[in-house]
Amino acid sequence: MVSTYGALVFLVGAVAMVVIAAFVSFQSTEPEDPKSVTQKVYRVRSLYFFLLLFVLVLAYGFTLPKAPYFRDSSPDVVVDVVGKMWFWELKPVKGAVLENGDLVLPAGRKVEFRVTSADVNHGFGIYSTDGYILTQTQAMPGYTNHLIYTFKKPGIYRVFCMEFCGIGHHNMFARIVVRKEGE
Repeated sequence: MVSTYGALVFLVGAVAMVVIAAFVSFQSTEPEDPKSVTQKVYRVRSLYFFLLLFVLVLAYGFTLPKAPYFRDSSPDVVVDVVGKMWFWELKPVKGAVLENGDLVLPAGRKVEFRVTSADVNHGFGIYSTDGYILTQTQAMPGYTNHLIYTFKKPGIYRVFCMEFCGIGHHNMFARIVVRKEGE
């Protein structure tokens, strides 16, 4: 499904290309005085510069509010994640629980994973029930990455280490069980 905004951007781009093509094709092929040509080019170039600047400022004005940085940043669920050789320690802080070693989260809620490492670099990757990567970040000693993700569908999601961290790397996984609220 194409959004109205995407269609508008495509239409503006297409019109701009047609106008530029028409401008180039209707230019005179008669020889002109080099000085007058240079002055015309400088005038046209400055006009294009300010026109391009206007279009860019307009585009930023429309797209910047849609950036994820300006959305409400308070998560519904918070989980501390520590990568260790060779397992993930998942500690529910707010809105999540541990059941039989699995992290249980509610579907449709914004989850903040605070990811760090106790030893070496690890790659914290969350995979869908179909095996596709959904999101990822680095787990680094002495630094905490904040990964925000909303699980839309209930199911069992897997966490794998995405960076070779040693001999037990292949055993470094965890499960996240996402349930509808109230289940």
